Amino acid sequence: MRKKVLLVVLLVLGVFMITGCGKKTPLQPNDFVDLIEQNNYKTTNVLEQFSTYAQIKNAFIAQDSEMRYQIEYYELDTKENAKTFFEGNKKIFEQQSSIKSHSSINLENYNKYSQSTEKVYSVISRIDNTVVYANVKIEYKKEVQDIIKKLGY
Repeated sequence: MRKKVLLVVLLVLGVFMITGCGKKTPLQPNDFVDLIEQNNYKTTNVLEQFSTYAQIKNAFIAQDSEMRYQIEYYELDTKENAKTFFEGNKKIFEQQSSIKSHSSINLENYNKYSQSTEKVYSVISRIDNTVVYANVKIEYKKEVQDIIKKLGY
């Protein structure tokens, strides 16, 4: 009986993946700003700081209302450059010492990597050509997880 249930669950998951039901929709820059500001974050356009990186088309920093941490949003020119951006930052995270836990998701147009150390929570999430990034003190982990979930990343 358990084998039948497991087989059915795997079959359903396979159908979802083949039909693209696991595909996520990226936030466009204005949508990111609107949604995060509705959740009491202050946004700053920081694209000028990346003027030497032609592949970065938009960049925003969102700070929580008490300015304790920030979440970063990037729109890149191609999905391939967003994947490279994601992988590079993931490697930087993985080099941190004393990782207590981590998780990784890789789907059709979506990647997400998060980890916790004793002092730091790090997360990077990519949908198509957009990336959301945060590297915060561990005490803000839950808040960051909540807002990233609201953003759909």
